[in-house]
Amino acid sequence: MKSDNRGDDRLVYNKNIHDLLAPLYERRHAEIFNPTEQRRIHSLLKSNLQKYHGHGPPQVLDFGAGTGNLTRHFLHLGASVVAADVSIGILNELISMTGRHPQLKTMTLNGCDLCDVPSDSFDMVAAYSVLHHVPDYLAIVDEFVRVAKPGAIIYIDHEVCPTYWEDKAEYLEYCLELAEFQKSRSDNILRRAAALLTRKGCWRYIWSMLRLKGAHILDDGDIHVFKHDHIEWPAIREHLRPFCDIVTEEDYLVCRESQDPPCVWPRWQDQCVDMRSFVAQKR
Repeated sequence: MKSDNRGDDRLVYNKNIHDLLAPLYERRHAEIFNPTEQRRIHSLLKSNLQKYHGHGPPQVLDFGAGTGNLTRHFLHLGASVVAADVSIGILNELISMTGRHPQLKTMTLNGCDLCDVPSDSFDMVAAYSVLHHVPDYLAIVDEFVRVAKPGAIIYIDHEVCPTYWEDKAEYLEYCLELAEFQKSRSDNILRRAAALLTRKGCWRYIWSMLRLKGAHILDDGDIHVFKHDHIEWPAIREHLRPFCDIVTEEDYLVCRESQDPPCVWPRWQDQCVDMRSFVAQKR
């Protein structure tokens, strides 16, 4: 599968920007790396791995692994993981953050397909906050089906749900309250400094910050994140349905607060949603 010129350009940008931002990635994404969201992820991965009844540890492909968000959960749950990403820099950061592990391998992606992966290789294929970075994400979904074993789980998460684009009043009110709350906390320099100095790899973070001083970062390589160009869930279902059964398709409000317990999110989690978690099982 070949991408168009714009897709090629975005792939190069994705690789370069993640090479550059690798030590900063987790700090830049509080909507992922917070205790509330990490508990949700762990519970969901655990319940889906329980569908595996084979011999030995389940074989998992963490597609677009980043710094190891899902990978660390999978390893903790006893799986063998191939952590795959287009960015060598971010895979190096994953190893630095996660440590060497006998059940962990890394793989550099080409951003277009999984041509180096044999069919029917994995018991679970996972992609969290990844598809919107991929120029032809439907072709990648087709590849997920190909490399998944019969009975394997295909897990797609942290992509915006259709309701997100409807600008509903309750969601806009939630965003406003969250912004005001975060603004009220942003001036505590001592708290921010303490969080930085106690994080693993703080010196890599500081060095990356110095390298970026004065640089203008447009985005983190996002592509399909606009009202006119976003993840189309009906198209994903259409690609999966001939080969898979849809297990769950759940919309939720992602927590964007680093404190535990969060202050704003609990009041709104039952009133509005912005993300979707999607699980299918290959026949």
